[in-house]
Amino acid sequence: MSPARGSDPAQRERALQAWELFVSAVPDARLMETLRRVVGFKRFELEALRRKLPGPVRRGARVDLEPLEAALRRAGVACELRRRAEPAREP
Repeated sequence: MSPARGSDPAQRERALQAWELFVSAVPDARLMETLRRVVGFKRFELEALRRKLPGPVRRGARVDLEPLEAALRRAGVACELRRRAEPAREP
């Protein structure tokens, strides 16, 4: 497949948000500060994020999420990359 026809798997994964970075840690002040620093959340986003944890914090292509996962693990955060289920296709 030629590049013009969308052969880049990462582009497809981005469009489908095929992967998610799942944080399995219970939220506390240290975790929230780490997520702000490493993942780039704004301070005003943290309270809504806190209510969703444990859970996914980012979705997208695996290649984009792997560095975030590695940085969170280095910071001691329990997390993993998970493949999201493909949405059902219309007949």
